[in-house]
Amino acid sequence: MAELVYRHWNDTLNADQCVSVDGNAPGRLHLSHWPGNRTPERFRHDLSTGMALKLAAAPDRAEVLSGITTVTNTHWDTDGLCSVFAVLQPALAQVHGQTLLAAALAGDFGLFTTPEGVKLDLTLTALTRRPDSPVASERFSDELTRRQAQYDFGLELLPRLLAHPDLHADWFAQEFWTIQQDQRALREGDAEIERFDALDFAVVTSDRTLHETAVNTATACDRILTVLSDDTDQYRYQLRLTTLSWFDLVSGPPRSRPDWGPLVKMLNDQAAEQGGRWVGDDLADPTPALAFLNDKEELAPNPTRPEVVKRLMAQFFTQGPYLPAGI
Repeated sequence: MAELVYRHWNDTLNADQCVSVDGNAPGRLHLSHWPGNRTPERFRHDLSTGMALKLAAAPDRAEVLSGITTVTNTHWDTDGLCSVFAVLQPALAQVHGQTLLAAALAGDFGLFTTPEGVKLDLTLTALTRRPDSPVASERFSDELTRRQAQYDFGLELLPRLLAHPDLHADWFAQEFWTIQQDQRALREGDAEIERFDALDFAVVTSDRTLHETAVNTATACDRILTVLSDDTDQYRYQLRLTTLSWFDLVSGPPRSRPDWGPLVKMLNDQAAEQGGRWVGDDLADPTPALAFLNDKEELAPNPTRPEVVKRLMAQFFTQGPYLPAGI
């Protein structure tokens, strides 16, 4: 088997010589949980990194990859880099498999997994955004050059991060602390959580915006309504869906995304206020939101009581429950 290399997807690549990981690039072999993937059943996993680790451990790995020269992807993120790494460096990836999975889970699902996994994800996310990063996105003028450089650098950096997760602690220390503080607030009752498990729906009420990773971890739901309250009897509302209902998962009951057009209309009819309107994103987006917004597309104050908004949303989600009645 020829030595594999990473090449970011572009039209000059021969798809028949590619293993396509995580995204939706053409390839002879798919290892992806994105919608529309063609991953073989034997390699399927909730994370693309999990699929790549299954390939790394396969006794017939060389046979599966026969004729394949290139690993490719269409985008940059933690699961993407960890997947590429597991295909290119199977022995080392298996040694650190649990940490790679924890990092990919933190990145793709916005969950606090392990401290090491979250630190890896925050570092790799910051890698493309920090001005002092050698491969910050703003340093490049075109997408292909940018992503190729980021993968090249990331593949060299990842083994060092696995050995020393705090290597770039200055890149993530503040955000890591914020996540932990917000988790504590949710755990100790400084913010209120109400769950409707059969509907995969949770309501989080607080007096400040909480980090999504803390909220996702505490609620363990796909449909999350956040209610920001203040002392003026005004509320700011946002319902969002997580990637749990977007990726092609193998664990748990299948999640659905019922067309929320009727819910938007119902909310505008029964829970609207002058100066704002309820607006829903395209449900094809990985993490769409439905929120009460002003003309600047900012969360707008709304005097409608949370009980009313919660009831309307719960009523709507009973049409597409997560768990069958009686469970």
